[in-house]
Amino acid sequence: MSTDIFLSGDDTSVRAVRVAPVVLLGVVDHYMRRSAGKHRVIGSLLGVFHPHDGSVDVTGSFPVPHDENADEIAVDIEYNRTMVDLHRNVSSAHAIVGWYATGTETDGNSVLIHEFYGRECAAPVHLLVNADLAAVATAAVSSADAADTSSGAANGSGKAVAGVPSLAVPRAYVSSAYTIGEVALRSEFRPVPVAVTPTTPDKVAMDVLFKNRRRLEAARETAASAAEAAASGRGGSSVATATAMFATEVDNIQAGLSRLLDLLTVVGRAVDAVVAGEATGDVAAGRFLAETLALMPRVDSHVFDKLFGDNMRDLLMVTYLCSFAQAQLPIAERLLSVDVKALKQ
Repeated sequence: MSTDIFLSGDDTSVRAVRVAPVVLLGVVDHYMRRSAGKHRVIGSLLGVFHPHDGSVDVTGSFPVPHDENADEIAVDIEYNRTMVDLHRNVSSAHAIVGWYATGTETDGNSVLIHEFYGRECAAPVHLLVNADLAAVATAAVSSADAADTSSGAANGSGKAVAGVPSLAVPRAYVSSAYTIGEVALRSEFRPVPVAVTPTTPDKVAMDVLFKNRRRLEAARETAASAAEAAASGRGGSSVATATAMFATEVDNIQAGLSRLLDLLTVVGRAVDAVVAGEATGDVAAGRFLAETLALMPRVDSHVFDKLFGDNMRDLLMVTYLCSFAQAQLPIAERLLSVDVKALKQ
């Protein structure tokens, strides 16, 4: 009789995870707004599972209230189900594919939370994000210093890649249960490859963020130069200050239209050169331009002006309502923090 013991692990069928940048931004925002005393936050991941290649696309998320200590953990199940129903009304194709948590490592409570999400979907993915921006920034500086003395870094689990600190890289895990027959011995988290895959709108938004960051850095440098000039007596008695606000939606539209006009000018000059015989035409480029122009609807100039004006007014109205709501939120928070019973007494 054989005395071999076979330990079998469940096949989770998840082979890779692709995360949208907006999910990471939402996790960091949730962590920054956490209640006092909480060391981490959790939430549900929404997306699509592709059974043909075992990949998961995480396209959205939402926070889930929870309380935990060393002995027990409580998750607001009703809130989670309500949010899932609301999201399904918007996009029925997206469902729960896992959950996220902030921090740098998993613990016993992570296993319990993962078991809960195992009842919500077949193969939940656990996304671990380090939302401590100060620690990430410190690690980035250390990684940059190490990159100056060492040539390159290997790409592996938990390792920095091309100067990116390992703390800044999100990690994804799936659960595997080890059993003997039908008796479960233990379960563990197994890492799976994770990649941040921005879409075209994500790239546009990130480009705006980077441009605004450069604007702020330039404003700080200008203010520092003015302060030095004033301190040395070159700038007069008054100290000049420079501030840079984030670009508004109207500024972004103006910058986009200017960029589009520059590109059209370059394309027009190239086409004129080919027509005049000054340059050799490219068949592939010509076919691409013809297909692109065919996609543009043919409308009269006054109709286009009216449509553009209507959309611009709608955008200004949305901007005004957002600013109004942003101004009302601090007032509402202060009113909610007022003890009505104490005021009556």
